[in-house]
Amino acid sequence: MKGYLHLIISRKSKIKNCLIFLLFFFVVQTVFASEPSDEIIAPRRLFIGANAQRGYMFDTRESTVIQNQYISLDLRVGLQTDDFDRDVYDRLFRYPHYGVGLYMGNLDRIVLGDENQAGLGKPLALYAFFASPVVRSDRFCVYYDFSLGLARNFNTYHPHIQPYNLFISTNNNVYLNMQFRAEFALFERSALGFGVSLQHFSNASLQEPNIGVNLVSGTLTYRAGLYKNHEKSYNRFPVEAYSPTWELLFSWANGARMLYSDFDRSSDQQKTKRWYSTSLSTAALIQTSHRRKLGAGLDLFYFDWGRHLKEYRAKRREIQTTTRLRDNMSIGAFVAHEVNYKKIWFVSNVGFYLNDRIGDRPQNMWIYERVGVCYQINKRFSAGLLIKAHLLIADHAELTVRYSVIQSGAK
Repeated sequence: MKGYLHLIISRKSKIKNCLIFLLFFFVVQTVFASEPSDEIIAPRRLFIGANAQRGYMFDTRESTVIQNQYISLDLRVGLQTDDFDRDVYDRLFRYPHYGVGLYMGNLDRIVLGDENQAGLGKPLALYAFFASPVVRSDRFCVYYDFSLGLARNFNTYHPHIQPYNLFISTNNNVYLNMQFRAEFALFERSALGFGVSLQHFSNASLQEPNIGVNLVSGTLTYRAGLYKNHEKSYNRFPVEAYSPTWELLFSWANGARMLYSDFDRSSDQQKTKRWYSTSLSTAALIQTSHRRKLGAGLDLFYFDWGRHLKEYRAKRREIQTTTRLRDNMSIGAFVAHEVNYKKIWFVSNVGFYLNDRIGDRPQNMWIYERVGVCYQINKRFSAGLLIKAHLLIADHAELTVRYSVIQSGAK
């Protein structure tokens, strides 16, 4: 009986908190809402938003869904570029949204291996987001939404307390969220939306184990603008035609991977060590429009782990061996795709190994990915942060410097 009463009280408390939150949301919208004067037209439209998500965890090792639901809530403050801004990139991206948000998740329902073991925790993440419409009209809009930030407050791996949690081993992690949603205008300043999202938490292999937490969910969103807007005409400023340009791009990437020093993991007290990793890349790219590049290239990987692995295997077989520089090298070929928003390039490359001397990949997995962002310093140089991964399992983060050898007429 007491348990039943506790359940009723708990549910009433949750309903009460939700009602208080919604009331606060509408009060803020009402208090700040105002009609801009005829003399002053705000070039940006300020809004607040909420994003509720519920779904499942996806285990990339076995391509299975863990049937324990999780829930999360995002609170956002952002800006939407107004159609009075004639910037070419804002027109190309159909006047996008961008801003900052706070993610609050409850992953304690996700139980791994043992029902008596605690879940993954209640992570908090602070992130920046960018949402661009694919289709836009006055009452309906379809967005793709990308978020990147830092998260903490996990129940991390421990050999005795959390032995089944091989997915996350550090309290501080990178947070990624890719979302696709549709929004419908409710009133003059608010919109309701729904969609699907893929969330990812990882420490980029700074500490093992680190398979990464991948979450797939349905989403429900609410967005409220704090100002009334003038009539909109999102297509009234046409975009000038772009002449395709060719570019030869050289890249130098540097990072570190945390891997076990005991290569066969036979010891109960497994020790990890940070191994240096670098690569040189060259790619031929064609910029087909103001915002997109396509092309292909080659990667030369150097990974300090390779010769140590070769020596270890030779020692186990009790044979003599010599190590060379090439024992630390592998070669890959990749297809490049980059999207530009002003001075920011969003990089997404997919490649495959032509040879693999150093075991620079999971077993029987020849495909790798690189995703990240680069800032265009000037016409020749750009720099940024990329993450190398194998099918959503991050290897390591890379600080990257890029130089354009050939680039003519790019705008």
